[in-house]
Amino acid sequence: MKEASEEKLASVSNLVTVFENSRTPEAAPRGHRLEDAHHHPECRPPRSPGPWEKLNVGEAMGSEPRTVSGRYLNSLKNKLSSGAWRKSCQPVTLSGSGMQEPEKKIVQELLETEQAYVARLHLLDQVFFQELLRAARRSKAFPEDVVRVIFSNISSIYQFHSQFFLPELQRRLDDWTANPRIGDVIQKLAPFLKMYGEYVKNFERAAELLATWTEKSPLFQEVLTRIQSGEASGSLTLQHHMLEPVQRIPRYELLLKEYVQKLPAQAPDRADAQKALDMIFSAAQHSNAAITEMERLQDLWEVYQRLGLEDDIVDPSNTLLREGPVFKISFRRNDPMERYLFLFNNMLLYCVPRVIQVGAQFQVRTRIDVAGMKVRELMDAEFPHSFLVSGKQRTLELQARSQEEKISWMQAFQAAVDQIEKRNETFKAAAQGPEGDTQEQELQSEELGLRAPQWVRDKMVTMCMRCQEPFNALTRRRHHCRACGYVVCARCSDYRAELKYNDNRPNRVCLHCYTFLTGNVLPEAKEDKRRGILEKGSSATPDQSLMCSFLQLIGDKWGKSGPRGWCVIPRDDPLVLYVYAAPQDMRAHTSIPLLGYQVTVGPQGDPRVFQLQQSGQLYTFKAETEELKGRWVKAMERAASGWSPSWPNDGDLSD
Repeated sequence: MKEASEEKLASVSNLVTVFENSRTPEAAPRGHRLEDAHHHPECRPPRSPGPWEKLNVGEAMGSEPRTVSGRYLNSLKNKLSSGAWRKSCQPVTLSGSGMQEPEKKIVQELLETEQAYVARLHLLDQVFFQELLRAARRSKAFPEDVVRVIFSNISSIYQFHSQFFLPELQRRLDDWTANPRIGDVIQKLAPFLKMYGEYVKNFERAAELLATWTEKSPLFQEVLTRIQSGEASGSLTLQHHMLEPVQRIPRYELLLKEYVQKLPAQAPDRADAQKALDMIFSAAQHSNAAITEMERLQDLWEVYQRLGLEDDIVDPSNTLLREGPVFKISFRRNDPMERYLFLFNNMLLYCVPRVIQVGAQFQVRTRIDVAGMKVRELMDAEFPHSFLVSGKQRTLELQARSQEEKISWMQAFQAAVDQIEKRNETFKAAAQGPEGDTQEQELQSEELGLRAPQWVRDKMVTMCMRCQEPFNALTRRRHHCRACGYVVCARCSDYRAELKYNDNRPNRVCLHCYTFLTGNVLPEAKEDKRRGILEKGSSATPDQSLMCSFLQLIGDKWGKSGPRGWCVIPRDDPLVLYVYAAPQDMRAHTSIPLLGYQVTVGPQGDPRVFQLQQSGQLYTFKAETEELKGRWVKAMERAASGWSPSWPNDGDLSD
């Protein structure tokens, strides 16, 4: 209970020094910055400033209008970690008769601090609030609404404490001999303490308005100065007095907790007092929730300012889950591009830094809805720490700076997706495994046109993925099908179909997707050619091959196909080695039946070189590492001996 209460108390208590930092120096002389015992009998702050009070000295003493933002709150979060605030605010032991019950002393202290607190509320509501309101009505120098926002619901808080809470405490202490208990009284009135949530939530806005209008309106400052210099104010500033309601509920908890500890085990008030303490703790939680909401909105507003305050994304219901830089893997460029992501509970904003950062720091390139989003890891040796984010509007291949950062991003995405699915009650038994559905490399046919596909990178293919004709720079250039993401030639993508993920606008698609999406019959002139012996998919994924990787091709034997090839021993054809120009090619440029070949060490003396030799045929390969060479030698020796796997995963040596 102690740890939980301290944790919930921390957020509320962190606001204690905020107004101290934003006080006007000339309005509060240094000698009056701390309360004296006469004006604050409940809890005096320590005379020497703690480390948290030194964080914002420059801002507090500056000439610019001082605002209380989420950064102030974050800078004070360590204030209570050492227990210093709680220790400094421990209830003091009042002097009195040695025969007086310790629990009665605590009740008497509660009454005395409540009397001082009601006097402070009277000053806030009946003096500061009413005087400023009258000045605003008479002069029109500053708006009445500004005054009402600054003081929030202080009138309701004052009426509750002066007319209900304080009189009840007074009557119970007067009748203490006959009825020594206060638990029932606090139980009855504690639910009303939740009204403090509204006051605390408005605290930051009140601070900003107070600082702004103190410097903007001479009359506003004159009224404040006159009241603050009076005897009732004790030469303390309005900011100092407005801090009282923020402090009050944590002090109730401290006093009531000590009261429960002092009660004898069989005391008649023990059960009621414990229940009252729980209710006070609930009220503190309510205030803590208000502070959390205030910090969330502040963070959200700062993000919107960095994005240029675009109207279509400004929504108070949004929650920022994660932000940070990533690299975007381009399907055309070799080097990844730096980008910036803002992940909210309902959308992902894919942004680029602005060259001229006047106002906004980032420009939103794409907005992707979290609903329907899929996230999976990419097994890409060229781009480590990469992952795929596939949404209805667009699919992105992203690269993190480290494995830990990649895992963190993927977990944040998956948590957002799970939350959306749970809220919408559309959780389906998806075909997504615990590793993020790594076996799914392309869209299912029923998803064509409904979500943006993952585009195959240009350098991953050397020929059209539909007709298998080689690309060149002039007569056969690369194009992407907007439905499946394949790299195809102009002849195979000379079709247009409406895609739902792109607001049903016509988009370039390949012949296969056009047929599926429109239902039109294939034109006779465009029918598929008869499949050749080399027209076999490269089986780029480990689950489709026994062994696959890049190998350097050495010697004149390879002709124009060298010096590097994507080599595959398919699982469904385990006795043949296929050599492709790129991993996603649909047709191999060379196939070697391995049965009867001998695998030998190369003559160059490089431990990564090996050869295939049979009846005058000689093929020389070079692996990137000795370990990779060893796996290739083992796979080729198996195939040369006529071995084939009997189980789906038997003999898998691929990366």
